[in-house]
Amino acid sequence: MSGSRIIPADTLANQALASDPGLSAWVSANAGSGKTHVLSRRVMRLLLEGVDPARILCLTYTKAAAANMATRVFSDLGRWATLDDGTLAAEIEALEQKAPDGERVRLARRLFARALETPGGLKIQTIHAFCEALLHRFPLEANIAGHFELLDGRMEQALVAEARRDLLAGVTNGDDTGIAEAFATVLAAGGEHGLEALLNEIVGKRDALRRFIATIGGDGGVFADLLEEFGFAGDEDEAGIVAASWPDAYFDAGFAARFGAVAREAKKKTAETFAAKLAAACAAPPMAGFAAARDVFLSEKKAGMAEPRPTERILAKGVAEHFPEFSAEFARAADSIAAAADRLSTWRMVGRSRAALTLADWLIARYERLKSARGFLDFNDLITRSVWLLSRTDVGAWVQYKLDQGIDHILVDEAQDTSPDQWQVVARLTEDFFAGAGARSETNRTIFAVGDEKQSIYSFQGAEPEAFEHYKREFSRRVESAGGRFAPVTLAHSFRSTEDVLAAVDQVFAAEEARAGLTRDPEAIEHKAIRVGEPGHVELWDQIAPEQVEEPEDWTEPVDHASAPAARLAEIVADTVAHWLRTGEAIEGRGRPVTPGDVLVLVRKRDRFINALSRALKNREIAVAGADRLNLRAHIAVQDMMALARFVLQPQDDLSLATLLKSPVFGLDEEALYALAADRGKASSLYGALRARAQSEPRWKAIAADLARWRGEADTGSVFAFFAAILARDGVRRKMVRRLGHEAGDILDEFLNFCLAAEQAGTNGLEAFLATLENAGPDIRREMDQSRDEVRIMTVHASKGLEAPIVILVDNGAAPFSDSHLPRLMPFRSQKRLWADDGFVWRSGADVANRRARAIADGIALRAREEYRRLLYVGMTRAEDRLIICGYRGVRAPQDGIWHTLAQAAFATGPVIAAKHPVAELGVRRFRVTQQRAAPDVTAEAIEEPKAPDLPGFLTEALPPPPALPRPLSPSGAGLLIEAGREEGVRDASPVLAPAGAASPAAQRGTAIHRLLQMLPDVPPTAREAAARRYLDRFGDDWPAAERESAWRSVRAILENPDFAPVFATGSRAEVALMGTLRLGATERAVSGKIDRLAVGEDSVLIVDYKTNRPPPLSLATVPPAYLAQLALYRALLQPLYAGRAVEAALLFTEAPALIRVPAAALDEALVRLTAA
Repeated sequence: MSGSRIIPADTLANQALASDPGLSAWVSANAGSGKTHVLSRRVMRLLLEGVDPARILCLTYTKAAAANMATRVFSDLGRWATLDDGTLAAEIEALEQKAPDGERVRLARRLFARALETPGGLKIQTIHAFCEALLHRFPLEANIAGHFELLDGRMEQALVAEARRDLLAGVTNGDDTGIAEAFATVLAAGGEHGLEALLNEIVGKRDALRRFIATIGGDGGVFADLLEEFGFAGDEDEAGIVAASWPDAYFDAGFAARFGAVAREAKKKTAETFAAKLAAACAAPPMAGFAAARDVFLSEKKAGMAEPRPTERILAKGVAEHFPEFSAEFARAADSIAAAADRLSTWRMVGRSRAALTLADWLIARYERLKSARGFLDFNDLITRSVWLLSRTDVGAWVQYKLDQGIDHILVDEAQDTSPDQWQVVARLTEDFFAGAGARSETNRTIFAVGDEKQSIYSFQGAEPEAFEHYKREFSRRVESAGGRFAPVTLAHSFRSTEDVLAAVDQVFAAEEARAGLTRDPEAIEHKAIRVGEPGHVELWDQIAPEQVEEPEDWTEPVDHASAPAARLAEIVADTVAHWLRTGEAIEGRGRPVTPGDVLVLVRKRDRFINALSRALKNREIAVAGADRLNLRAHIAVQDMMALARFVLQPQDDLSLATLLKSPVFGLDEEALYALAADRGKASSLYGALRARAQSEPRWKAIAADLARWRGEADTGSVFAFFAAILARDGVRRKMVRRLGHEAGDILDEFLNFCLAAEQAGTNGLEAFLATLENAGPDIRREMDQSRDEVRIMTVHASKGLEAPIVILVDNGAAPFSDSHLPRLMPFRSQKRLWADDGFVWRSGADVANRRARAIADGIALRAREEYRRLLYVGMTRAEDRLIICGYRGVRAPQDGIWHTLAQAAFATGPVIAAKHPVAELGVRRFRVTQQRAAPDVTAEAIEEPKAPDLPGFLTEALPPPPALPRPLSPSGAGLLIEAGREEGVRDASPVLAPAGAASPAAQRGTAIHRLLQMLPDVPPTAREAAARRYLDRFGDDWPAAERESAWRSVRAILENPDFAPVFATGSRAEVALMGTLRLGATERAVSGKIDRLAVGEDSVLIVDYKTNRPPPLSLATVPPAYLAQLALYRALLQPLYAGRAVEAALLFTEAPALIRVPAAALDEALVRLTAA
């Protein structure tokens, strides 16, 4: 059923080169070309070269990618540990392109255990996780709290909302006149909507704004560098700017009168109108006159781009001969007015931008203070603080020296989406890699990056696609100047898609219009398929346009909104999927029918189409996954919770109570609600009517009791406790899920998380929480379970890294970019080099449009259109077998450059045939380069409705009660007799004389000695006694002094005895948690415990358990059997993890001190006794 899956020699060679641990590599990998495979191969080859796992740092873009990568590596290493020598040798040879010797095979078999036991482990993590660990390691040097916590999105939203409230309160109180004036300027220029949009952007761009403001200096809101950048000294005003061009010496009132007289005599209306407008401009005050003159002399087809008006009609015959100099003077005046108008708009833009930056400075500072006071860092802080730490001139070198001792190889995944700040972290970490003077200059050290600039689609998170090529050149220079090897590698063959899909991608992006911004490589875009000859196809459906729908005259009749283009396309897509499933449509390249999980629907943005398609699929009983991203406050389940909160705060809020009664919380229908509300009278609230009904009707009595209880609880407990009790104790969560589906359960969990986050951020009380949620409810990203057989609908951004046999790419017909997409705070670079990074100006309205702002906007638009085309590339390359491109549009003709138009232009030529749509009257063009094959015989059974088989009887019988599972067995309790239904237990103190919960003195002493033996080996010998005495004074404050001294002497005797040195050698670990399952007797038991000390050597593993018996046993024969059973369980659990090494055990009796090694035979015998018990 599949074509040849032979991997070409050049692909194997490129994979081998990219994974070569002896060189640095920069890999440009087409979509589906196996970059994760290459990454994991490189990690494994590094391990095979003997690199310590702790010295490998692999940075991924997402947690899911890190988990996938780690799973691949550990799965392969675990499999290696169980393969026979011949098979393992063959795999190593395929990986390294050379036959391994026996030692290398043995090393490969041990890699799994080595990677597991390495302190800190193999570091495969996101760059944010790495930076978090870095800052925890160097908090003082980074000038942050050592106990800082990471601020998640929910808590961040709550803190931002609090900072905004503080800003508004500060303005209202008038404590800071500068802030009040800036606020008034912004509000007057942008209105409430403009203010809201500005504050939102300030929060989103706070790091870049903070750098910009710090660079140019706030100096009380003057921002002199910003003034200088736009050519202002700071002493200008609007009147002075206007005076440079108006009034005009030539076009004055006298000229207007003369020109008007001539025009009237010649009966030329256009000239006469010109004269009248000019006269009005001359008569008006300067500012008003300038505005009028601007309209007389200039036309503005595009904001900020004024041009002189044409003079042909003004200088008509009978007028022109009287004013021969008119044309030249008009052009001069128009240019002068245009320059003044542009300068005036620029002045206004700069002035308002200064006000916006003043607000930004205050808001960001307040947000930072709130974070700092609570010991929080947000995700942006992790990166910026790490860059600052590594860049410090005083301690940065020392920090890098310490890191230099721990990292030898850095691997960067999805390098095209790495932001400049994140690249700075990588660049700083590798500064000494190729300098020849690092902490280990003799060690081979490498940098590896893999990415694809064609897939750079996260500019809103700071990614710059050109950075991928820039850092390729930078690291190439560094590596080669240090005498190292650097290899640029290209992976062009796709393991994912059929030839048809890849050929369609190449054809679409062969056109210059489509290719622009996709890649900086001058070579033609070409994808090669590993799935040679496997059939697939690409379809282009005609775009759906609006239809005229006659609305009924009776306004009470519903309007058919299903005729909207988005809704019609949703119905067609749903019908198509239903047809595939009903008829058993085959996926040709796989030889099986389509299932719901094969279908992935991709859109540009979340709009009404997603909801329409989800509803249409559900109406056809087709399994569909929920939305991949939801705004918390927009979900109906959360809206119901907000209605509940509004009611308990204000019981007279009839609308909120009505919403609550009709929600799944109470489930009233409209008739019951109407009956309650209609007869209550004007003076009574809905709640009053409900309480009155509750006196006589049980149904209303139960509802009134719930409402009264909730009102009382809202005043006494925390917000989290209030909602948690309602959802769990009162069964509201169960009701919500029953009515709204399993997605509601996830949303309510996120709602409770937000409640908790708001409390941790300092938001107290239900009213403040409600205001925070309404103003700053976060977006919730939901990870879709790909193993569930459901149709998935998501944005192209969310689909990055995913794939599906059938992809339906939906174009909403909107222009790739319009001025409405422009940010309010527009980033730009200084032409006078007054600052290095982005500066910002506030685009408050049309009256500040100017040529410089237009140029900035055009640059933003250009980059946005380039990313729009990269989104098309990502969407098309998600398809494995089939790709369908479809779309809808508004009344206007299709926009140039949209996805559908680009595909339509590409499919105008090539192997394209007209096809019939299976369920709709819709034009279809089908593109394919492979030969169509006869469909496998999978439809006959699907078309014929199968008869339900008779169920076996046991399926209808009641199940027997499940056996009571024993709780996990602790090895320290293993000596007890293990029987079905019996649990082990330990008694430390007298059940009669000891107070409840008290431990015996012997148990307390044992705990203290265990703790000291755990911690003191890592303390310098000279500091051990002081540390031990501090601990014993605190832990044993009620012990006799002699007892504390005795405990310290016992510990010191052990640590100073050379016979015990192997137990505490470098690499040994204390308190190693262990859990697994063993069959003991007839029962499969979970075993859970902690090994006091574990020492792992090259050939053996030593388990040591501390015992504080007084007097201690003097030989193995006198050791209690329970101790041997405990060690036997530990050994049985560890043996599979350390295949090929001897697992030994010993008891360390602290009071002697004496180390009694337990022979393997004694451990085997103890395990047999347990198994037989």
